[in-house]
Amino acid sequence: MIRINEWSVNGDFGEEHNQQRQMADKFASRGYIKSQSSLDLSAEDEEYFQQQVDERSQAKRDRDFGTADDIRDFLQQKFDINVDDKLKLWSAGGVFTELGARAQSPRGVYTRRGGGDLSDEDLETINTQLGVRYQAKRDRDFDTADDIRDNLMRTFSIRIDDKSSEWHVDSEEFACADRGQLSDQDVAYVEEKLVERHGAKRDRYYEVADAIRDDLRESYGIAIDDRTKEWRVEFDVAGNTQSEEIADQEESADVSDVEDSVVEEEEEAVTDSASEEDLAKLTVPALKEKLKAAGLPVSGKKAELIDRLLA
Repeated sequence: MIRINEWSVNGDFGEEHNQQRQMADKFASRGYIKSQSSLDLSAEDEEYFQQQVDERSQAKRDRDFGTADDIRDFLQQKFDINVDDKLKLWSAGGVFTELGARAQSPRGVYTRRGGGDLSDEDLETINTQLGVRYQAKRDRDFDTADDIRDNLMRTFSIRIDDKSSEWHVDSEEFACADRGQLSDQDVAYVEEKLVERHGAKRDRYYEVADAIRDDLRESYGIAIDDRTKEWRVEFDVAGNTQSEEIADQEESADVSDVEDSVVEEEEEAVTDSASEEDLAKLTVPALKEKLKAAGLPVSGKKAELIDRLLA
């Protein structure tokens, strides 16, 4: 697309452009308004929330972004009031459907993320309590809402994210969202390292935790989401993303055969007297295949796999 650079006396670029500019100016100059999809509010509450939103807008105009963020977080956490800066709307319940905005899940319905050993009875209790807590927040009974939150944490180690309407068990267990093509043995090793990383973070050994995270990413293409307590294979060790891998498989039925031949060529290129430099050129799966053929353990970092083959 070619952009046309023009200038004009008095800023007149034609009727269509002038109308668009007028609409943009009108939108920019108007304040924030309540969304038509907002939950019903009393006249008193609506006036109070509108005042808070207006104060936030003024803080943003004054470039006092700290105050603006504080007001936004206060409204969201205490009253479940969300502000959409793009649409210049606010909504009790956080749902926006104006201007073609995508419909969202109703507030008060929370989605579980991550792992954790919970029975069906536990899940029923948790979901019921989350519903009661949401209603308490709507009724501005914040003491009850906070008591429910604290009790869920004490009883089930539940962490609640009101902004995303999600919750997870705050434990050392991470759920696997996508294992890619990892073997059962690889998955077991990843989960073992995640438990080790959780312990390091708990004991404030952040450098150790970061080293484990980086090693899992380098060796297996693992991405860890601490907020949702989930992990997934984001890309293979060759640097391809999972979506790219799927697209390649759909493009040609012979892709897997080509990948197998590449691994075979790698293995054939490295003899039993291979040097450390030769082994370093191999991918982790290729190294593990050589270890399996030699009857050796296959767990550990890439450097450990190489050392084991050289021993």
